[in-house]
Amino acid sequence: MSASRLPANVSFSAHNRFLLEMPFGLLLCLALLSNFFFTGGHDRQRLLSVAVLTMTALACVVTRNDTALFQSQVGNPLAAFFLLGVLGSVSSFSPSYALFEVSIFFLLYLFALRIADEIARGGHATLLMLVQVMAITCVLYSVQFWVAYATSFALAIPLEAGDFALPFANIRFFNHMQTATLPLLILLCCITSRHARLRLLWWGMSAYWWMAIFATTGRGTLAGIVAGSVVVAVLRRRQALPYLKAAVLSAGLGLVAYFVFLVVIPYLAGGSAFGAFSYAIDRTAADPASGRSILWHRAIELIKQHPLLGVGPMHFAHNAGDLHIGAHPHDWVMQIASEWGIPAFLCLCTALGIAGRSLLRTGGMLEPEDKTNQTICSALVAGAATILVDGLVSGLFVMPQSQLAIALFLGCAIGWCRVVAGPSAQTCPRSRIQRTGAAILIAAAAACLVTAIWPDAVARYKGDELRPAQAALNTGTNWPRLWRAGFF
Repeated sequence: MSASRLPANVSFSAHNRFLLEMPFGLLLCLALLSNFFFTGGHDRQRLLSVAVLTMTALACVVTRNDTALFQSQVGNPLAAFFLLGVLGSVSSFSPSYALFEVSIFFLLYLFALRIADEIARGGHATLLMLVQVMAITCVLYSVQFWVAYATSFALAIPLEAGDFALPFANIRFFNHMQTATLPLLILLCCITSRHARLRLLWWGMSAYWWMAIFATTGRGTLAGIVAGSVVVAVLRRRQALPYLKAAVLSAGLGLVAYFVFLVVIPYLAGGSAFGAFSYAIDRTAADPASGRSILWHRAIELIKQHPLLGVGPMHFAHNAGDLHIGAHPHDWVMQIASEWGIPAFLCLCTALGIAGRSLLRTGGMLEPEDKTNQTICSALVAGAATILVDGLVSGLFVMPQSQLAIALFLGCAIGWCRVVAGPSAQTCPRSRIQRTGAAILIAAAAACLVTAIWPDAVARYKGDELRPAQAALNTGTNWPRLWRAGFF
């Protein structure tokens, strides 16, 4: 299907065959859905994430897939990034923990590539179908809140911010997931035909996502969305208008929903209004950084002390345990630079820069009248900026649910670029030696994941008490990273 003939809407009944052509995309969406309903809590979400990534790795090894890990323009800097991560892991306090983080980043990248392969084979319709399936999982998740909302009136129990994030160990982990999915929801609002039956559903879901952000005071997500809108407005100008209009309108609808459902109705029912806005103002005025400045100062100290290989992936908590605040710097720049080292950070920035340039160049290949593809490009540019900016003040890159959501977004972006670029974007077939080497890397990464979680997997799934040695290192403070308790 050519870019200029991209349909504005993809119905489920007309494109059932696409569901069978994107097993990895569906697997990821099912993982998100399962996390919403069956695997509540950080530790169970981590276990599910590891299981999904391990399944992906095994499938790639068994089928001897032709996914090109490092053959694109970002291949060399990414390969150097992961190599430096391995070297830093070897010299770290806990090599198994460090290699876990290197492996999970590597397999998330592999997962995104497999989704991109599916989109490249199936075309734009597969991309839009996948985004719709993701949106349906978000719709089903929102049902939990509305049940809690109705129950709060029936039982005269005040609604709390945590009711928006029932399966999550922390409200912010829910916000992290919203950061990666909201731009895709806004995209659906833009490109779905006005006569489509699902159009109102997408608008309603986007409005609810905004309402939830306001109610949970997701300042990092809001900052990311605003920054993403500014970036896409500057880089794509008039072509960004459809996306920006949909973003503003859905935000406005979310604000209206906030006041109707969380202020007016509770007040009329004899209760008190939801005080998220006043809380956000007071919290921001008291400490704009919410304690992050202490973490950032420690990260800078670690960068100065270990500039080449860092202290080891996932090892910020080990070197900042005396702060009793967090297991990561709440800033992806500080995190990579302090844990992986400055050279690895520069390699990652180079890869991100090349990827961003490729996305914009792909958008530049489109005809101006190709409105749907232009809007997809704008949504992807805005979404990428949103994720990167939110990551400057949060840990969305290290939490299991948001990691999966980011992999889905990345797969959509890579796949769309390949579809628009056409055959020229396809990589050359790999030799048998290259395929064997890739299989060894993938199998080793999966082994690192399983090895790291195996000793505590059953206990963490059951939610058992910590062992005495673990409890001694986690004195009443949870520092989620690999596990909720941290264990450093």
